[in-house]
Amino acid sequence: MEYSLYGMLFFIPISIAAIEAMAGICFTAFIVKKIVNPDFSFLKNKIYLILLAFFIFNALSLFNSGPYLAKSLKALFFKWFEFLLIFMLAAEGLNNRIRLRNFIIVAVFSAGLISFDGIFQKISGTDFIRGNLLSATGFITASFKNQNSFSAYLIIATLLAISLFMVSHLKIAHKTALFILALLCGTCLLLTQSRGAMLGFFAGLILFSLLSGNYRIILVCLLVFSVALLVLPAYQKKVINTIFYHDSGDRLALIQTTWSMIKDRPFLGMGLGTYMDHFNKYSSMKDVTYYAHNSIMQMWAEAGIFTLLSFLTFLGLLFTKATKAFKRNKDLAMLGILCGLSAFIIHGFFDNHLYALQLRALFWLMSGALMAMIRAPFIKIEGKE
Repeated sequence: MEYSLYGMLFFIPISIAAIEAMAGICFTAFIVKKIVNPDFSFLKNKIYLILLAFFIFNALSLFNSGPYLAKSLKALFFKWFEFLLIFMLAAEGLNNRIRLRNFIIVAVFSAGLISFDGIFQKISGTDFIRGNLLSATGFITASFKNQNSFSAYLIIATLLAISLFMVSHLKIAHKTALFILALLCGTCLLLTQSRGAMLGFFAGLILFSLLSGNYRIILVCLLVFSVALLVLPAYQKKVINTIFYHDSGDRLALIQTTWSMIKDRPFLGMGLGTYMDHFNKYSSMKDVTYYAHNSIMQMWAEAGIFTLLSFLTFLGLLFTKATKAFKRNKDLAMLGILCGLSAFIIHGFFDNHLYALQLRALFWLMSGALMAMIRAPFIKIEGKE
C-alpha cells in the first residue's frame, strides 16, 4: 500500500496507465491487509459517512440516465468510487510521520521534475517526458495534455513548496532546494497563462497568510507577479483582456448551457457521466461539444443538488478539521496542502479538474494525505522533524 501510494503520486503528471496500475496494486494490498487483520473501525469517522452519502446520491442519479445507464454505471464505479477509495487508502495508509515524510519527498521530487520539464519545453519547444510540443500561443503544458491541467497541478505544488520553505528549522541546503522548487513551479504557473489558476493560487496564498500569520509571502509573490507582467508581454495582454474586454463568451455560453440542465433536473441531475451526451440539446453552440469547464456546476448538472451538497460538506469538514489541527500543531506541510487544495477547488470553478483522471487522482490522493496529517502531524514550527 505504502509504495503504491508513492508511485501513484509520482506518476500523476507522467502516465495515466501507471496511476491506474498503482491504484490497483494499492487496493489489492488493502484487501489482503484486511483479510489478515479485519479491522474496519476507521469507517466510523464522520468523513466516511459523508463520502458514503456522496456515493449514494451519485448512484441515485442513475435513475435519470435512461439509455446512458451503462455509461453512468461506468462513471459511478470507475470515476467516483475508485477515487473515493484512493482517498481512504491514502488517509489510512499514510498513518505515521515516516510515511508522510516519504510522501512529501516524492511530491517534491515529482514537482521538481515536471516543473523542470515545463521550463525545458519553453526553451526547446518540446517536453522531454512525453514529447508534447509548445503551443502556438506559447503556453507550456509539460507532460500534461493542456496548460490548464498543468496549472492545476502547479498550484498545489507551488503552495506546498512555499509552505515547506517557511519551516524555520530546515537545513540551509533543504531551504535552498525548496526555494528553487517554488521558483520553478511559480515560473511555470505564470507561463501556463491560466487566469483561473492564478486566481486560485492567490486565494490559497491569502489563506496561507491568514492562518500562518505571515503576510510577507503575499507581498513577495505580488512583486514577482508584477515583474512578470512587465517582462512577459503575452501574459500582460491576457490579463488586460481579462479585466477590460472580458473575452469569455464561450465560458458564459457553457454556464448558460449547464444552468439549463440544472433547471431541468435539479434534484437527481441528468445522470452521472452524461453531461456531454445532453450538451447539444441544451446548448446554443452548434456542432461542438464541451465539458462544463466548471467542476461544481457539472457535478450538479450530472448528479443533482444532493450530490453537490454532500461533496461540499465533505470539503467543509475536511478543511475545518485541517484548520483546527494546524492551529493546534503548526504543521506547515499540512497547511501547504490545505491551501493548495483550496486553490485547486477555486480553479475548478473555471475548469473540469474533478473530471480529468490525472487531476482527480491528485485531488483525492492529496485530500487523503491531508486527512492522515490531521491525525499525525508531519512538521512543527518549533522542534525538529
